[in-house]
Amino acid sequence: MGPTDDTIRRLDEGLGEAALDPSRWGAVLAMVSGLVGGDGAMLLQSHQRAPGVPCTPEIDDLVADYFRHGWHMRDLRTRAVPRVMRGEVVTDHDILTGEEMARAPFYNELLVPHGYHWFAVAGFHAGAEHWAVSVQRKARRGPFAAEQVRPLAGLARRLGQAATLSEALGRAALDGTLRGLDQVAQAALALDGSGRIVGANARAEALLDAAFRISDGVLRVADPRARDEIAALAQALQSRRPFAAGPVLVPRPDRRPLVLRVLPLAEAARSPFLGASALLTITDLEAERRPDPTLLAQVFGLTAAEARLAAFLAAGASLEEAANALGIAVGTARSQIKAVFAKTGTGRQGALVALLGAPGLW
Repeated sequence: MGPTDDTIRRLDEGLGEAALDPSRWGAVLAMVSGLVGGDGAMLLQSHQRAPGVPCTPEIDDLVADYFRHGWHMRDLRTRAVPRVMRGEVVTDHDILTGEEMARAPFYNELLVPHGYHWFAVAGFHAGAEHWAVSVQRKARRGPFAAEQVRPLAGLARRLGQAATLSEALGRAALDGTLRGLDQVAQAALALDGSGRIVGANARAEALLDAAFRISDGVLRVADPRARDEIAALAQALQSRRPFAAGPVLVPRPDRRPLVLRVLPLAEAARSPFLGASALLTITDLEAERRPDPTLLAQVFGLTAAEARLAAFLAAGASLEEAANALGIAVGTARSQIKAVFAKTGTGRQGALVALLGAPGLW
C-alpha cells in the first residue's frame, strides 16, 4: 500500500520547512525512509559527491565513514546512476549479483560493520543538478521488495521540488552576502564542503591573475607554501570537524601579499543543494585603504578640511605627502593637524593613525 493522503500532506509540510531551513532535511528523510521500510536515508549528488550531505541521524556514522575513508570514490552502487537518471527506482539486486556483494570491500568493510547492507535509490533534480535519495536498510531485515520501494519515485519528485526551491533561496542568500561584502570593500569567495569555489564577488574576481586564479572550481596559487595551506584548509572542510585556521599569506611578484581568512557561512546561505559552507575573505595589502572623511568629521567634530587630511594620514601618507595630494601648503597642514590632535585626544601622528584604524571608520 502506498503513502496515504495524510502522510503526503505531512511530508509536503516538512519539505516546505526544509526548503527554508536546511537543518530540517534530516526529519524529511526520516519520513521518506519510513514510508518505504528503510532504516535511514541520505541525499547524494549523482556525479560529484562531497561531505556535508543531509542524512538521518541513524546513519550519521556510516555517512561519515563513507566520505572519511574515500568510499565515495569507489562506490559500487554508482552503477545505478544511469538507470536512476532515467527515472527508475534501483535496488542492490538490480545492479549487483549476490556473489559480487559477498566479496565486495564496499559491503564487507563499510556497510556490514555498521549493520547495513541493502539500499533503494531514486533520482530528482535540484535546479540544474541531478541528485538521488538513497534509503539504507539493515542487513538482518533482508533486501527491499519491489512493491515496497515503488513509491520512492513519486517521493523523489516531491524532494526535487523542495530541493529546487532550497537551491534558489540559498543562491539568493549567498549572492546577497557576496554583494554585501563588495559594498564594504571586502573581496570574498564562497567554498563548498570540499573546498571548491561556488561563488565569488566582484572584488575577488578583480584580484585574479596568473599567480592567484580559479581553475575548474579550484583556487590555484603559484606559491608552494600557500598552495599547501590552501589544500590543508580544503581537507579540514571535507572532514567537517571544528578547526581554527589561521590566515594564509599568498606572496605575489613585485607586490604585497594577499591575506586569506576562512569564515563560517550564515545558515541561510548553506543550502545543501548549493553546497556553500564557508567564506574565504581576501585582503589585498597593496590596495590603498582610507577612512571615510565624512564619518571622521561626524565622529570627531572635524572640519571637512581637517577630516580629509586625517584620512590621508590614516592611510599612511606623511604630512608633506598629504598636503601635496590635497593641494595645500605644508604650513596649513600643520595647523590643521594640531586641531585634529586636539579634537581626537591624540598628541602625535602614530596615535592618530592607530585611533583612525578602528574597523568602523573604514
